[in-house]
Amino acid sequence: MPDMNQDRDLYSAELKELLRLSLVRNIGGEFSAHESDPYFYTSEAYPMATKIDNLPLYPEEIPDLVLDRAHLDKDKTRAMEDILVLDLETTGLGRGGTIAIMIGVGYYQQNEFIVEQIFLPDPDAEEHSLDRLRELVETHSMLITFNGKSFDVPVLESRLLYHQIWLDLRQMEHLDLLHLARRLWKRKLPSCALETIEYYVLGHIRDKELDIEGSDIPQSYFHYLMTGEAEMIKRVFIHNHHDILHTAALFTLICDSCAYPPLGGMDTRIDYHALAKLYQSQDRLGIARRILVDLIAAGDIRSEVLYDLGMIYKKEGATDDAMDSFGIACDLQHPPSMLEYAKALEKKKDYHAALGVAERLLQLEKGRYMLSHKTIVELEHRINRLQRKCEPR
Repeated sequence: MPDMNQDRDLYSAELKELLRLSLVRNIGGEFSAHESDPYFYTSEAYPMATKIDNLPLYPEEIPDLVLDRAHLDKDKTRAMEDILVLDLETTGLGRGGTIAIMIGVGYYQQNEFIVEQIFLPDPDAEEHSLDRLRELVETHSMLITFNGKSFDVPVLESRLLYHQIWLDLRQMEHLDLLHLARRLWKRKLPSCALETIEYYVLGHIRDKELDIEGSDIPQSYFHYLMTGEAEMIKRVFIHNHHDILHTAALFTLICDSCAYPPLGGMDTRIDYHALAKLYQSQDRLGIARRILVDLIAAGDIRSEVLYDLGMIYKKEGATDDAMDSFGIACDLQHPPSMLEYAKALEKKKDYHAALGVAERLLQLEKGRYMLSHKTIVELEHRINRLQRKCEPR
């Protein structure tokens, strides 16, 4: 694989002109106004009424839950014009020697969503492309990415340092949707990659004849540099364009879903049990309880839902409600609920009932493929204690 930092002198003026002509012929777009080493870019505007996979390009509001998870100030006023959606296409997945061959951004301007794609016609254009990024960052205060904290931002920081360009990306507010997506969908999806979420959650299937696999992008770029053939680069533009639009759509879906109750009713794309657990993790028990109660009312009586509802009731001191939830889940042979139900029965001094539940739980635990010695010992201690309490005095 070529070293993009060492091989720049290989690109003669004649080769650079050939590469630029190939881009214009295959993609359209324009070059920046720089006299030497201009970057290539495209820009497309979408009216705010546009929907991507039946989702608006901007949410009704950014809920406190979303801001809390990103450790952002809930009291700060934000406008959609403050937001910059970012997605890179690079020459590799590492940080050392990896360059961003395309900086894809989306921003809101005059009631439109603009998708701008900044591309390197050759590696010498990188410094000017980073200058354009600096202009965009200086006019926006909030970054939205998908896995940007772990990948996009570190790559850009490395390249900014290489070119000695001062731009502190860490001073921007940063909402990385990957972290929220994992909390909302990791139990139901094979992975939380953006394309997986597009397929299973947004219902979008990328056209493999027009798009390109992310893993094929580096080799396609190197092929373009060596041959001047830009046909595959057009597919890189399409791939990145989709990433920007679907990141904006996913931002809307997450925000509108976290603002419970949803304005348009329950959305089948959302795992509301996961959403309740997310609220529960933030100690916002009232909303978590409401979601779980609504799920059960809608017919979702999974033992995990009942258990989580019971734990909220227990924390709130609603002992009888907690016992009702644990009791139903106990009948479904849900071990954590059985343990909580046994505890609650013992606290109510119904020792015989508590003993029966504990003994059933012990048999379940002993039947597991992977035994937990600690759990078995604790249950046996509980059963011995309950047996003593059941003895006539």
